[in-house]
Amino acid sequence: MTENNTDKKTTQYEYSFDYIQKKLEGKKDSYGLLVKDIIRTGICTECGTCAAVCPVLEWDYLAGQPKLIGKCNGCGICYNQCPRTITDPVQLMGEFKTGVVSNTNIPEVIGGQDGGTVTSLLCYMFDEHLIDAAIVTMKDPNNPWHPVAQVITNKADAISSSGSIYTHSQTVEALMDSIRQDYRSIAFVGTPCNIDAVDKMLNSPAGMLRFFMRANVFKIGIFCMDAFSTETLYKKFEDDGLDISKIVKMDINKGKFHLYTEDSGEEPIKSYPISSLHKYKSPSCAFCTDLTAENADLSVGSVGSGAKKNTVFARTSIGAEILEDAAKKGYITIEPYNAINLNAVLNLAKRKKTAQYNIQKRKVFVVREAEAEEEIINIETMPEAEKPKILKGNRKVLSATKKLDEVNKILNLTITNTIGFTLDDLKVRVSAVDELFEANPWITTIKEFFPFETIEVAYPLNSLEGSVLIEAISETYGKIFSRTLKYSPKK
Repeated sequence: MTENNTDKKTTQYEYSFDYIQKKLEGKKDSYGLLVKDIIRTGICTECGTCAAVCPVLEWDYLAGQPKLIGKCNGCGICYNQCPRTITDPVQLMGEFKTGVVSNTNIPEVIGGQDGGTVTSLLCYMFDEHLIDAAIVTMKDPNNPWHPVAQVITNKADAISSSGSIYTHSQTVEALMDSIRQDYRSIAFVGTPCNIDAVDKMLNSPAGMLRFFMRANVFKIGIFCMDAFSTETLYKKFEDDGLDISKIVKMDINKGKFHLYTEDSGEEPIKSYPISSLHKYKSPSCAFCTDLTAENADLSVGSVGSGAKKNTVFARTSIGAEILEDAAKKGYITIEPYNAINLNAVLNLAKRKKTAQYNIQKRKVFVVREAEAEEEIINIETMPEAEKPKILKGNRKVLSATKKLDEVNKILNLTITNTIGFTLDDLKVRVSAVDELFEANPWITTIKEFFPFETIEVAYPLNSLEGSVLIEAISETYGKIFSRTLKYSPKK
């Protein structure tokens, strides 16, 4: 190949690179985001594509991951070529014809759950005689905040059914009951998993409703990140001194689960970080990748819309017509969504689509005194021939974070396997550091510590200021982690 041909090839490649770079301008999908979303979450396939396309990345064969050899300018090319990232909005949210931000204009619905759009649409469809019945989830009057799926047939029932219950509801059973009662035009309100069930019944070759053409089902899907177990979540509320029967509203907003009573008004009486409630969520949610109910006619949620409003995606022609006509007749107010609205939905949908949101957590271990036979082997003093193998590569084996609970004098520790493979027979030791001595040791042995799995330790303290030592020893690799964490009250 001549020098001119080489220059021409280089120029053509650089032109293609620059074109993609300009196309991605402003997205800020940097190498740091690739590390955060893909490498540290354990879903990297080690295909090397990121290093192959980026001039400032190369593949680290020892660590089994890309590394920077120059300054990242945040162009996003590495992130957008990765087979594990999902960057196409259609892949994240499904096909839709139009997207709007909506809120109710019905006085009885204003002040309800978020924007009140779903209730308002049901009212519109009942008033216009577009439906004979609707399937909704209501609160069981005999069992506070437990869901019961109901067939409703009028506007008044639609208004009384407003509000969210963050747990599974057997809405398909109510749908089949309505069909057996000879209702023919039915609005079905459900979470993505319920919508998927109805869609399969309507469209799969063996679908129960595929050849039952008398039933016309209009699907309204509710955005859903997780559903919770009533048995465990409500018990936690009660253990925290909350009377579940006095709760009038539950709401998830800005990463927190809020509870309201009549007396608390607009301010929640209690709020929990969603991350602290993962252990109470339904296990089936770990397998769900649909945030926005992609198989619905209309998808409605509160993500990205702001206070007292909803984000709405019309996915079918009939869905778009109903949305527009309801707005035209004054039931709702709609405005076009913008990039800010869309990005908020995309970011949460990305977390739902990928495995990073569903990293499993171990139970919180009981703190106990170390037993005599559990003394840790001193790796440094072992004969050379008996020393376990040393880990290769520069990846961190474990990570450890802390959070001080000043009220209960507990240091909450989170220890994560970040090495990328399973660690067998891992002995973890936590102890308080008092000058040169260690006290109050907590020790446990984990048979298999899986990649990106997390241990949570509630370590009791004698003082609100001090240090703890965290050590981990693998039977195969020896001492693989030793870190001292200082803690003190917030000033």
